[in-house]
Amino acid sequence: MNLESLIEAYTITAIVMFPILLFIIILLVRDLGKYSKLSDKINDVLNNLSEDLNDKGFKRENKESILHHISRYINKK
Repeated sequence: MNLESLIEAYTITAIVMFPILLFIIILLVRDLGKYSKLSDKINDVLNNLSEDLNDKGFKRENKESILHHISRYINKK
């Protein structure tokens, strides 16, 4: 094997693998986008629940996270 055949084999491999890698990256980005949307929905539901608890008189403490506020309400009941 000489240097020219090695370079030619590398070039052909790069040409074939580039679209495959690009396709995999696109699928990963789309999949991560789905998880991001799901996370936003869960966050909205928790936020609404915390606001409802505030409206019912179970006040949120200073610098308390939404999840801790809900957990404190559940533990109290």
